[in-house]
Amino acid sequence: METVWLLLLVFMIATYVVLDGFDLGVGVLHLLLARNRAEQKQIMQSIAPLWDGNEVWLIAAGGTMMMAFPGFLSSMFSGFYLPLTMVVWLLIFRAISIELPHFLEDSLWIHFWNMMLFVSSGLLIVILGAAMANVFRGVPLNESGDFFEPLWTNFRIGGQTGILDWFTILSGITSATVLLHHGALWLVAKTDGTVQQRALKTAAWLWGASVLLTVITFAACYQVQAHARGNFSSHPWMWILPVLALLALGGSSLFRKRQRHLTAFLCSGGFIYLFIFGGTAALYPNLLPGLNPEHHLTIYNTSPSTEKLATTLWWWIPGMILVGVYFTILFRSLPPVISASSTDEH
Repeated sequence: METVWLLLLVFMIATYVVLDGFDLGVGVLHLLLARNRAEQKQIMQSIAPLWDGNEVWLIAAGGTMMMAFPGFLSSMFSGFYLPLTMVVWLLIFRAISIELPHFLEDSLWIHFWNMMLFVSSGLLIVILGAAMANVFRGVPLNESGDFFEPLWTNFRIGGQTGILDWFTILSGITSATVLLHHGALWLVAKTDGTVQQRALKTAAWLWGASVLLTVITFAACYQVQAHARGNFSSHPWMWILPVLALLALGGSSLFRKRQRHLTAFLCSGGFIYLFIFGGTAALYPNLLPGLNPEHHLTIYNTSPSTEKLATTLWWWIPGMILVGVYFTILFRSLPPVISASSTDEH
């Protein structure tokens, strides 16, 4: 039952990254691809009905974590208190930056909030990647499951780790590149005209950067986490996950060149799912590795009884069915393409 809940939790986290990831990518790209206010509005209209709903998956993942692995949640929130506080403030600024410009007429204030959207979305992407890297690398857990990390120390991996080191910075840069590519493919699929053409060119070079950084990050992950090396050595079938991830990334380029833009976007989402599930398989059964192997937080020592997990599952299933129906209706109700001529002043 613990493994079932781990799969459900990782599915929800990956779904948040896939759905809110293209929103965040668009939040950065809107300032880089648009040349005037009409094009900015065209870009933002592509995510306007979706961005706040996509964030619900983050809340739902937190609720699932609290139900299934409360020990993991309490350790994470105490040890990563500073970066989590930063994430909350960035989410607030992002929301304001998306909604407020609709009610402003002064070009200076509009540009200011567009810049805030660019900064908050970009930092959220980087912090998201760095946070996942911290979980993968491991933290200085004590026997009680508590830990503290400064923002940085010497940027090396060792006994005195910081939230930022060369590995987490590399992961943050990789996350930014992958999600910007994801966002660019969304714009290619949902816009037309000059915005689409610029998004196509941007997606092309972001794809190359994503491939390079993904391979480097895979190699770094294999070297940094000894438990991952052991899992991949003892279970060779797990190599299918990174291989499929790279194939999905390759598919996003193939279908983009064939002008099957929505399929290219879905391949990008598949790559993100496979990347995250591959990292989970590498750590299994650990949720949060300790630098001391005796202090790992696992799916077994952070969860309630099997009976409670089974009971909770009967509440989780109908809730997720409702969420799935809602998101299906929401995405199917979107117009096929957002054109510059169709944007309004909302």
